[in-house]
Amino acid sequence: MVEVSAENITLVTVITFLSAFFILCGSIPSGLVTGNNVQGRILNVPAYFEGMDIQNYYQTYTVNLTSATSLEEYEFSLGGWNFLIQDYEQPDCWITVRTQSVWAIFRWDYRYFRWYNCRGIEKSISDFYGGYDFSIKKNVIYYSALDEAYSQYGKDGLKWSLKNTVTEVVVYVGFNTTRYSKPSEALNNGELSLLFCINFDKINTTFNAWNLIGDILFFQAPDVHPAINMLIAIPIWIAIIWLVYILILKAIPFVGG
Repeated sequence: MVEVSAENITLVTVITFLSAFFILCGSIPSGLVTGNNVQGRILNVPAYFEGMDIQNYYQTYTVNLTSATSLEEYEFSLGGWNFLIQDYEQPDCWITVRTQSVWAIFRWDYRYFRWYNCRGIEKSISDFYGGYDFSIKKNVIYYSALDEAYSQYGKDGLKWSLKNTVTEVVVYVGFNTTRYSKPSEALNNGELSLLFCINFDKINTTFNAWNLIGDILFFQAPDVHPAINMLIAIPIWIAIIWLVYILILKAIPFVGG
């Protein structure tokens, strides 16, 4: 009779549990997953956004861009999507926005937005390489394009449509028009805001099992009682730690020669 070692049993148990959990969660129909509560407007909206009918959107989020001499990044979630904004002020002066998949410290599946003005004309520059990573192709909008739209169309020019291959959002550019004559001036002084709005038909209805596994293992599962989260996560962590310990002990003789 073939004997199976304890570490092999643990390894199979952990992999089987996580694999089955991943497959089952990934196959859950989106209609059975409870989404976030509809958020018609957010608190502390800057004054220049107050006149907009933002309650018609599923969710909104405001990003305040601050002045910098190099690349600044802002991450947030909206409508089930993970967003990243890169604001690069000198010397090129551009902004880029993308969706991405996120798990712990890992980022992948970058999908950059194209920027369309209030007349539906694209003003972003495609196939752009720049910033700190010259290996990734981006779609960027220059500060000058924001100024041009505001100069031509007034307040209507402050509304932009951002589209990528998975979703679409509306972005309102906001700043103190009595203090600054154009968006780039406000941006250079750290007083430009971007209000991101997503419609009901553009939210992410897919279920990310990787994110759920990560949330459970790091005790951050949403809408789950902490006690239940611990009942699931602690046995998994004990098995993983014990397995790592056994594997290290088995590897020591080979490392020592």
